[in-house]
Amino acid sequence: MIGDEIEKYTFENLIKEALEKVPDNVDKREGSIIYDALAPACYQLAEMYMNLKNVVLNTFVTTSYGEYLEQRVLEQGLRRYEATKAIKKGTFTFEDDTPAVLQVGSRFATIMSEENLIYKVIGQYLNEEKVPVKGEYLLECETYGTVGNGYIGDLLPITYINNLKTAKITTLITPARDKETDEELRDRYILTVNQKPFGGNVAQYDQEIRNIEGIGEVQIYPTWNGGGTVKCSIIDTEFNIVEDEVINRVQSLIDPVENSGEGLGLAPIGHKVKICTPTKVIVNIQAKIQVLNGYTIEQLKEEIKQAIEKYLLSLRKNWGISDDVNRYSLTIYRSQITAKILGVIGVANVSEIKINNKLEDLVLLENSITQQLPVLGEVVLS
Repeated sequence: MIGDEIEKYTFENLIKEALEKVPDNVDKREGSIIYDALAPACYQLAEMYMNLKNVVLNTFVTTSYGEYLEQRVLEQGLRRYEATKAIKKGTFTFEDDTPAVLQVGSRFATIMSEENLIYKVIGQYLNEEKVPVKGEYLLECETYGTVGNGYIGDLLPITYINNLKTAKITTLITPARDKETDEELRDRYILTVNQKPFGGNVAQYDQEIRNIEGIGEVQIYPTWNGGGTVKCSIIDTEFNIVEDEVINRVQSLIDPVENSGEGLGLAPIGHKVKICTPTKVIVNIQAKIQVLNGYTIEQLKEEIKQAIEKYLLSLRKNWGISDDVNRYSLTIYRSQITAKILGVIGVANVSEIKINNKLEDLVLLENSITQQLPVLGEVVLS
């Protein structure tokens, strides 16, 4: 590994080498005059070599970290993604069941949630025709990160609103993302270096769309409907399908519908781009489980379900990764589900795994016409 050759310069090795240069007729035992004279210098040298190793490691993208990694990737024009805030849609009514009228900045708190989150009104919700919808507002979580993505339900007003009857979050509009980790930033750097974005190629669309707030993965299909056409299928930072509002926002940024092909977005002149989201495929699992003494299937069911969900999440995280010729594929393997279930403490054996009532792997469609995204449905254990 890089820097391993520096590790030999420990205090023990340095003091040993220094004492070997002292004549043997001089007392060199620990605590002697010559030992005590050399020890401070050897300590300082050992510390210097340790710092030198860190300098060497931080020279390379694959071994650097933190601000040093940020400076290295900046050479390619990349910056670490900062954490963002979730934006949701809420519905509000007055006591007489008429749509409520709220002021921008009004604040609401979640009820009975694991995290005590606060959302504030940032504007009125607009429908597809860009017309404000009465009683519906956009809410922004005051806490950064994905913690604000999950809550759907009733809200408690912090700002006093006269005659308010109901306040409820109904839809996640723009998912938040956590601050990009060193590993994620490093992977993105390597991907950028290996795929040079230029002139509207696949790499450029991939990079530009991933840089848009709220987008987690993307599949790019060039010439899907003839020359000059591009289809971009997107999912959010929670690796789920996106709402129509997000599709419309990304469409406007890449290639506005009313000026398609004119180069008024990020797409080059002559490229007609269609933004879409994949179809959700419900994945139902059936399995026969044998448990160890002291356990029951009912006790382990939730943990088994979480293990399968983590497996499907790992697939969704790689949904936008293609092969060398820009082909996408996603298969749910029964063997992987077996391994995940066996990883749950208390499970002795698992057999007869069915995916959507079939004793076979599930191959999802990933092509220019249809893109699919797996979502866990019912888990039946017997």
